[in-house]
Amino acid sequence: MFNLEGYCDWCQKPAMVLQHQYCDGAKYYACEHCNDYAKIDIRLYDLAEMENMAQK
Repeated sequence: MFNLEGYCDWCQKPAMVLQHQYCDGAKYYACEHCNDYAKIDIRLYDLAEMENMAQK
């Protein structure tokens, strides 16, 4: 699961990370400790973006 070496975009520490992608295509990486927070953050952002698109 966490198969990439890199820096976590949430805690800024070097670690094994997992890639996440927002609905707008932006990619970010989360370590095991920040992964749950990252999933919530991305889900909330994506929902807000979809709402904005639906209102247009």
